[in-house]
Amino acid sequence: MQRIVQPEILDTLSSDDPEAKRSRADLRFINKMMGGEAWVLRELKKLEGVECVVELGAGEGCLASSIKAALPEVRILAIDLVGAPDLAGDGVEWLQADVLSEAYTVGASTVVVANLFLHHLDKEVLASLGQRVRGAKALLFAEPYRSSFALFWARLIYPFVGRVTRYDMLVSIRAGFREGEIQKLLAAPFEWSESVGIFGGIRSKAR
Repeated sequence: MQRIVQPEILDTLSSDDPEAKRSRADLRFINKMMGGEAWVLRELKKLEGVECVVELGAGEGCLASSIKAALPEVRILAIDLVGAPDLAGDGVEWLQADVLSEAYTVGASTVVVANLFLHHLDKEVLASLGQRVRGAKALLFAEPYRSSFALFWARLIYPFVGRVTRYDMLVSIRAGFREGEIQKLLAAPFEWSESVGIFGGIRSKAR
Protein backbone atom coordinates (compact mmCIF):
# COMPACT_ATOMS: atom_id res chain seq x y z
CA MET A 1 0.00 0.00 0.00
CA GLN A 2 1.60 3.24 -1.16
CA ARG A 3 1.80 6.13 1.31
CA ILE A 4 -0.62 8.94 0.38
CA VAL A 5 -0.80 12.25 2.29
CA GLN A 6 -4.15 14.03 1.91
CA PRO A 7 -5.92 16.83 3.82
CA GLU A 8 -8.11 15.81 6.75
CA ILE A 9 -11.52 17.35 7.36
CA LEU A 10 -10.76 18.29 10.97
CA ASP A 11 -7.97 20.61 9.85
CA THR A 12 -10.49 22.67 7.83
CA LEU A 13 -13.02 23.18 10.65
CA SER A 14 -13.11 26.02 13.17
CA SER A 15 -12.34 25.03 16.74
CA ASP A 16 -15.91 25.72 17.90
CA ASP A 17 -17.58 23.71 15.12
CA PRO A 18 -19.70 20.92 16.70
CA GLU A 19 -18.21 18.37 14.33
CA ALA A 20 -14.71 19.48 15.29
CA LYS A 21 -15.52 19.11 18.98
CA ARG A 22 -16.93 15.63 18.34
CA SER A 23 -13.87 14.65 16.32
CA ARG A 24 -11.45 15.83 19.01
CA ALA A 25 -13.36 13.72 21.54
CA ASP A 26 -13.13 10.77 19.15
CA LEU A 27 -9.38 11.31 18.84
CA ARG A 28 -8.95 11.21 22.62
CA PHE A 29 -10.77 7.86 22.61
CA ILE A 30 -8.63 6.54 19.73
CA ASN A 31 -5.40 7.80 21.33
CA LYS A 32 -6.24 5.92 24.50
CA MET A 33 -6.93 2.70 22.59
CA MET A 34 -3.74 2.96 20.54
CA GLY A 35 -1.66 3.71 23.63
CA GLY A 36 0.82 6.04 21.93
CA GLU A 37 0.82 8.69 24.65
CA ALA A 38 1.29 6.10 27.40
CA TRP A 39 4.18 4.57 25.45
CA VAL A 40 5.89 7.97 25.05
CA LEU A 41 5.60 8.57 28.80
CA ARG A 42 7.04 5.14 29.64
CA GLU A 43 9.99 5.62 27.31
CA LEU A 44 10.72 9.12 28.60
CA LYS A 45 10.92 7.86 32.17
CA LYS A 46 13.62 5.39 31.11
CA LEU A 47 15.91 8.12 29.80
CA GLU A 48 18.51 9.87 31.95
CA GLY A 49 19.82 13.39 31.57
CA VAL A 50 16.72 14.80 29.87
CA GLU A 51 16.42 18.55 30.39
CA CYS A 52 13.86 19.41 27.72
CA VAL A 53 11.07 17.61 25.86
CA VAL A 54 9.80 19.12 22.61
CA GLU A 55 6.42 17.89 21.39
CA LEU A 56 5.71 18.36 17.69
CA GLY A 57 2.10 18.95 16.66
CA ALA A 58 0.91 19.23 20.24
CA GLY A 59 -2.78 19.69 19.37
CA GLU A 60 -4.87 19.95 22.52
CA GLY A 61 -1.81 19.73 24.76
CA CYS A 62 -2.81 16.48 26.47
CA LEU A 63 0.53 14.71 25.98
CA ALA A 64 2.61 17.76 26.88
CA SER A 65 0.59 18.23 30.08
CA SER A 66 0.96 14.54 30.99
CA ILE A 67 4.72 14.72 30.48
CA LYS A 68 4.95 17.82 32.69
CA ALA A 69 2.98 16.06 35.43
CA ALA A 70 5.23 12.99 35.22
CA LEU A 71 8.51 14.91 34.87
CA PRO A 72 7.96 18.25 36.65
CA GLU A 73 11.66 19.14 36.66
CA VAL A 74 11.92 18.92 32.86
CA ARG A 75 11.19 21.84 30.53
CA ILE A 76 8.27 21.01 28.19
CA LEU A 77 7.91 22.88 24.91
CA ALA A 78 4.78 22.20 22.85
CA ILE A 79 4.75 23.29 19.20
CA ASP A 80 1.66 23.63 17.04
CA LEU A 81 0.27 25.87 14.32
CA VAL A 82 -2.57 26.91 16.65
CA GLY A 83 -2.27 28.78 19.92
CA ALA A 84 -2.25 27.23 23.37
CA PRO A 85 -5.52 25.38 24.11
CA ASP A 86 -7.37 25.29 27.41
CA LEU A 87 -6.12 21.76 28.08
CA ALA A 88 -2.47 22.86 28.04
CA GLY A 89 -1.42 22.58 31.67
CA ASP A 90 0.58 24.96 33.82
CA GLY A 91 4.29 24.78 33.20
CA VAL A 92 3.98 23.83 29.53
CA GLU A 93 5.61 26.36 27.20
CA TRP A 94 3.64 26.80 23.99
CA LEU A 95 5.14 27.88 20.68
CA GLN A 96 2.66 28.71 17.92
CA ALA A 97 4.79 27.91 14.90
CA ASP A 98 5.61 25.46 12.16
CA VAL A 99 7.70 22.51 13.36
CA LEU A 100 10.50 23.62 11.01
CA SER A 101 10.64 27.02 12.72
CA GLU A 102 14.02 28.30 13.91
CA ALA A 103 12.31 29.67 17.03
CA TYR A 104 13.28 26.62 19.10
CA THR A 105 16.49 24.69 19.64
CA VAL A 106 17.18 20.97 19.87
CA GLY A 107 20.22 20.06 21.95
CA ALA A 108 21.94 17.00 23.33
CA SER A 109 19.66 16.91 26.39
CA THR A 110 16.45 17.34 24.36
CA VAL A 111 14.00 14.57 23.51
CA VAL A 112 11.68 15.20 20.57
CA VAL A 113 8.29 13.45 20.70
CA ALA A 114 5.17 13.27 18.56
CA ASN A 115 1.93 11.34 18.79
CA LEU A 116 -0.14 10.92 15.60
CA PHE A 117 1.47 13.91 13.92
CA LEU A 118 4.25 12.96 11.50
CA HIS A 119 1.79 11.29 9.12
CA HIS A 120 0.48 14.75 8.22
CA LEU A 121 3.85 15.64 6.67
CA ASP A 122 5.03 14.85 3.16
CA LYS A 123 8.47 13.42 2.42
CA GLU A 124 10.06 16.79 1.73
CA VAL A 125 8.95 18.23 5.07
CA LEU A 126 10.01 15.05 6.88
CA ALA A 127 13.46 15.30 5.32
CA SER A 128 13.77 18.91 6.54
CA LEU A 129 12.50 17.89 9.98
CA GLY A 130 15.16 15.19 10.13
CA GLN A 131 17.81 17.87 9.75
CA ARG A 132 16.07 20.00 12.37
CA VAL A 133 16.08 17.29 15.09
CA ARG A 134 19.34 15.50 14.32
CA GLY A 135 21.05 16.94 17.42
CA ALA A 136 18.49 15.54 19.88
CA LYS A 137 19.22 13.06 22.65
CA ALA A 138 16.36 10.83 21.47
CA LEU A 139 13.25 10.74 19.30
CA LEU A 140 9.96 9.08 20.27
CA PHE A 141 7.22 8.89 17.65
CA ALA A 142 3.86 7.07 17.79
CA GLU A 143 2.16 7.07 14.38
CA PRO A 144 -0.51 5.22 12.38
CA TYR A 145 0.61 1.92 10.88
CA ARG A 146 -0.25 1.71 7.20
CA SER A 147 -1.85 -1.67 6.61
CA SER A 148 -5.03 -3.38 5.45
CA PHE A 149 -5.59 -4.61 9.00
CA ALA A 150 -5.45 -1.06 10.37
CA LEU A 151 -8.08 0.00 7.81
CA PHE A 152 -10.23 -2.98 8.85
CA TRP A 153 -9.87 -2.07 12.53
CA ALA A 154 -10.80 1.56 11.80
CA ARG A 155 -14.01 0.52 10.07
CA LEU A 156 -14.96 -1.62 13.07
CA ILE A 157 -15.27 1.48 15.25
CA TYR A 158 -17.36 3.45 12.73
CA PRO A 159 -20.50 3.15 14.93
CA PHE A 160 -18.68 4.81 17.83
CA VAL A 161 -17.21 7.88 16.09
CA GLY A 162 -18.52 10.86 14.14
CA ARG A 163 -18.60 11.55 10.42
CA VAL A 164 -15.38 13.56 10.38
CA THR A 165 -13.45 10.89 12.25
CA ARG A 166 -14.73 8.12 10.00
CA TYR A 167 -13.21 9.92 7.03
CA ASP A 168 -10.06 11.22 8.70
CA MET A 169 -9.14 7.85 10.22
CA LEU A 170 -8.75 6.27 6.80
CA VAL A 171 -6.80 9.26 5.49
CA SER A 172 -4.46 9.02 8.50
CA ILE A 173 -3.83 5.31 8.03
CA ARG A 174 -3.07 5.71 4.32
CA ALA A 175 -0.60 8.46 5.26
CA GLY A 176 0.92 6.31 7.99
CA PHE A 177 4.16 4.38 8.00
CA ARG A 178 5.58 0.89 7.62
CA GLU A 179 8.64 -0.42 9.42
CA GLY A 180 11.78 1.52 8.55
CA GLU A 181 10.03 4.35 6.72
CA ILE A 182 10.26 7.03 9.41
CA GLN A 183 13.98 6.33 9.77
CA LYS A 184 14.47 6.54 6.00
CA LEU A 185 12.38 9.70 5.55
CA LEU A 186 13.99 11.61 8.41
CA ALA A 187 17.49 10.38 7.53
CA ALA A 188 18.64 11.37 11.02
CA PRO A 189 21.80 9.70 12.46
CA PHE A 190 20.34 7.54 15.23
CA GLU A 191 20.01 3.90 16.20
CA TRP A 192 16.35 3.03 15.60
CA SER A 193 13.97 0.46 17.03
CA GLU A 194 10.30 -0.01 16.17
CA SER A 195 7.27 -2.00 17.26
CA VAL A 196 3.75 -2.36 15.89
CA GLY A 197 0.74 -2.30 18.22
CA ILE A 198 -2.39 -4.41 17.92
CA PHE A 199 -4.59 -1.36 17.27
CA GLY A 200 -2.78 -0.09 14.18
CA GLY A 201 0.05 2.00 15.57
CA ILE A 202 3.80 1.99 14.91
CA ARG A 203 6.16 3.19 17.64
CA SER A 204 9.58 4.45 16.61
CA LYS A 205 12.41 5.14 19.04
CA ALA A 206 15.76 6.63 18.08
CA ARG A 207 18.79 7.16 20.32
